[in-house]
Amino acid sequence: MEKYIAYVRTSTGKQNLGLEEQQTQILDFISRNNGSLVNTILEQESGKNNQRPGLDKALNLCEKNGYVLLFTKLDRLSREVEFLFAIHRRGVKLHCLALPELNTLTLGIFGTMAQYERELISQRTKSALQELKKTRKLGSPQNLTEEAKAKGRVAVKRNREENPNWKMAKTFIEHFKMKNGYVHYSQISRLLNENGYKTRNGCEFSPGIVKRLI
Repeated sequence: MEKYIAYVRTSTGKQNLGLEEQQTQILDFISRNNGSLVNTILEQESGKNNQRPGLDKALNLCEKNGYVLLFTKLDRLSREVEFLFAIHRRGVKLHCLALPELNTLTLGIFGTMAQYERELISQRTKSALQELKKTRKLGSPQNLTEEAKAKGRVAVKRNREENPNWKMAKTFIEHFKMKNGYVHYSQISRLLNENGYKTRNGCEFSPGIVKRLI
């Protein structure tokens, strides 16, 4: 039986739903493959920072005990190809749910793509800000009055509640709760998707979106 250390990361403390979604995917993988989850390391830190205490702890556990480092996507570790190869050279066994055939070749290919994507995002953001500065004075939410902030929150809530997709999904969830007497985010999201329900933006449901809807 393979033993795993799960590494789960989001960039900020506001992305708790991202943490939950990653953990759900990892637990599903462990269950399907009869693996043993030794520990889960949670971390909310920018991927740009390669000096992460949580990642260091996970790597050390794997290196000393022969555990497999389990994570959902390559960019949960890093978008820097050199850093990814530094981990690989330590001899740590890696398993990425999005890239199950991860090896030296695919690590180089997808690591390079991840780094290139980060550089493109950075450049596009800088270019967009420069163009915006030419036409208007940039502000921030901190400059809004409390009244404006309150109106914004009311508008967002009203748009969400009046959305037909949102209403139908919420009715489905209420029936599920009445019939089964419990709430299971992963199960509900799977059933919603299997029955053709969509989110407000026309996307499929995830456990995190179900939690937010409830």
